[in-house]
Amino acid sequence: MKQNAPAVRWILFVLLGVALAAVSGRLSVHTVNDTPSYVNYPLNSLTDALLSIRTPAYPIALSIIDATVGLSWVPLLHVLLHATASWILAEALIARGMPLRSATAAAICVLVGCTAADHISTVSTDAPAASLGVITAALMMNASRTGSTPQAIACAVAAVLAIFVRPAYLFLIPWMAVAGWLMSHHREPHEAAQTTQSASQPSRLLGFKLAVSVAVVLVGWMFFRKLVVSDFGIAPFGHQNLSAILVQTVSPRTLRDLPGESGELGRAVADELERKGFQLPGPNGGSLPTLTIEEQWGQINYGVVWPLARDQFAQRDAVGLVAPQVAVHRRIGDFNRAILSQSPGGYVRWLLLAVRRSVWGTAANLAMHPIFLAMILMGLLGLLFKATKQPTLGPIVVPGGWNAFAVVAISYAIFNVGFVILSSPPLGRFADAGAIFLPGLIASVIAANLPKSNADH
Repeated sequence: MKQNAPAVRWILFVLLGVALAAVSGRLSVHTVNDTPSYVNYPLNSLTDALLSIRTPAYPIALSIIDATVGLSWVPLLHVLLHATASWILAEALIARGMPLRSATAAAICVLVGCTAADHISTVSTDAPAASLGVITAALMMNASRTGSTPQAIACAVAAVLAIFVRPAYLFLIPWMAVAGWLMSHHREPHEAAQTTQSASQPSRLLGFKLAVSVAVVLVGWMFFRKLVVSDFGIAPFGHQNLSAILVQTVSPRTLRDLPGESGELGRAVADELERKGFQLPGPNGGSLPTLTIEEQWGQINYGVVWPLARDQFAQRDAVGLVAPQVAVHRRIGDFNRAILSQSPGGYVRWLLLAVRRSVWGTAANLAMHPIFLAMILMGLLGLLFKATKQPTLGPIVVPGGWNAFAVVAISYAIFNVGFVILSSPPLGRFADAGAIFLPGLIASVIAANLPKSNADH
């Protein structure tokens, strides 16, 4: 029976995930603003595909789904992927010595977390990328524990897939190097005994090696794009995300005074921002509130900077040496660098405030999640009951394997959100994916301090 236990647990995770999605109406497909760029990805032309603002992994998956079972199955397939990711995490925690109840509690928190609740039904990359990130982290925990080559290869493959589904997961490259090194410095007693007897002891450089292997694949893709479309990058997309922040950290006068072509774009952007009535910094400097920058970011991104950089110079780009998409992307990149060279202080202040915003915003999102809110309230009531009925609460029990999980959960959140705020506001859909392990980290401790049952032995 014990040999079949992992398979049984996977079935239970799938059934729970599907049941919750069905009850909450999340098995019906929904589209968002990003959906057309994935569904209409130009797979019939290599050049057009490499010039797309999207990386190819998710569009290819959608084309296969559409050709076989239909796009209406996307939510169910998202659920299956996420349930599998949660199960892999549970098995990784159990293998590290965490009791079944604590490992299950942690994995269920991932299964029902904010990313799953908000995005599992949409034709977009939020949910599948988050699932692949969870798989990457779980396999990293396994590989750093056992030194297994297949586990390490699987971890690298999962990371590559996550990045090619959603380039925002580029943070996985430095994260793997750091998290692998941190986990190598701590071993549970039973793990130390196992690795002492084992022929292959995990290397402290394993995380670094995995990071390098993923980076090599990524750089290979970038060279391939350079060869075909003369653009050394993952995709001609992303600079406008940063520009929509930067133009809100300087006055319109600063934008108009930028040199060269950046000044041409800056004048057009400043005029359009003022014409549309956006809130902007005054002529004497100062900065906007973080929430104001966040609220205006999307409209400035797609409604001002990008269209102006494209349309204002369309005739010039039509006879240029590179494709118009590449020219627009480079122009916005030059625009960003010009702003930063003129006024770096505004961007530094943005980063500091964005860290604060991401912390309290993520905490609020978790607290507003209906399941997590119920857990928080029940936990507080239980604590109140114990405090009034028992003379002392006693020491808090931390389950086995928790230290490695804490390293993963906390470092994953720091690297994810830290990467996001470099170019975008810490919106819920971005920050929640970074905090995906934190509720489970807490739940595993709560479960370890509940009365024991035979199932835990």
